[in-house]
Amino acid sequence: MRRVSIALVATLLLAGCGTQQSSSPSPAPATADALGAGPRHNDADVAFVRALIPHHQQGIALASAAAAENPQARTLAEAIIVTQQDEAVRMTGWLTTWGVAPPPSAAPAPPAGDPVQALISHQEKAVELAQQEQANGANLTALAFAKQIIESRTGEIAQLSTYRD
Repeated sequence: MRRVSIALVATLLLAGCGTQQSSSPSPAPATADALGAGPRHNDADVAFVRALIPHHQQGIALASAAAAENPQARTLAEAIIVTQQDEAVRMTGWLTTWGVAPPPSAAPAPPAGDPVQALISHQEKAVELAQQEQANGANLTALAFAKQIIESRTGEIAQLSTYRD
């Protein structure tokens, strides 16, 4: 069981942290900046990124609580923390490229009840935000990132579900 969990965490990390935009080969747009977002975007892209940055801040707090309170979930929770820290930095860079101010930082609220269940609910919300981006967004990098979030968070939800109290 431990080997399966480690393999799943490694797979999720590769899916969640990678900078590759999709599994199908395609050249990067010539106008893309160093972070890959490029200047072309619409209001849905901005709303997605501005919602997801504070969402990630909350996710980091929830994953920290899950790691502290549930030894089984610790490895996955720590991977979630690293992934979401990296993604928040990347998304902040996109906003800078787009000439949009980042959202204000807010102190995350401590989870009520089981932190693993709170983290599952939180990751479900990330999937919903990503689905909205896929339906309405225009930026190719943000759209690929939304797809990546749907895939990685769905896997995390499945794994976290095995750790519930």
